[in-house]
Amino acid sequence: MPYSFFNNVSFDRSRPLAMQVYETLLQAIVDQELAPGVAINKEEVGKALGVSRTPVSEAIAKLTEDRLVEVFPQRGTYVAKIRIGDVKESAFIRQALEVAIARQVAEHHSDKMLEALTKNLRFQKVCIEDQDLVSFYELDEEFHQLLCEFTGFTRLKRVIEGAYAQLARVRKLLLPSPGRPEDTHNEHKAILAAIKNSDGDAAAKAMKEHVGKVVSLVEEIHRQQPDLFADE
Repeated sequence: MPYSFFNNVSFDRSRPLAMQVYETLLQAIVDQELAPGVAINKEEVGKALGVSRTPVSEAIAKLTEDRLVEVFPQRGTYVAKIRIGDVKESAFIRQALEVAIARQVAEHHSDKMLEALTKNLRFQKVCIEDQDLVSFYELDEEFHQLLCEFTGFTRLKRVIEGAYAQLARVRKLLLPSPGRPEDTHNEHKAILAAIKNSDGDAAAKAMKEHVGKVVSLVEEIHRQQPDLFADE
């Protein structure tokens, strides 16, 4: 069955359906279930998700704005191949935001915040030991989401998500790289250590180095799997 990976998806009818379809398709793109260059059939997606064509079309339109999907008249709709320029732009935006977030949390945090971040890193270590990359990735995301929430700025999460779309799928590609989960965990530990010391400068520096690693690592993936990337 086409799009069988959508079999267990369910929607909250109290939320806009198009946004939930968008989130579902975005996750499929991040997880490489919809790989770069793959065609997307709107009718089949609608059938698999149990929704009409309208929310699927709205979701595709948003993914097109994110440059994650390309629509070619008379030819069809396709998952966009990865563009190094888009990744660099997203990394630049996210780095600027997350550096500011790390500094803010370092200078204004509570014991409860430190406890949540410490617990997250402890679970990350267990996932590395168990070689559970799926759970590790989720905890990696949670670490950054916690920092965002701890600023107290309610609209910040949505701004970051807009910049994050291009980075998400390449970060997922990088995760199986030998030593990358361990390096990520150590980078998170450096950020947390600076926060515990209330050292805004050190937290900002550690976060800048952490997010900045992605671009250089993506260039390595580009050399290894050029078929996933678009010509610049």
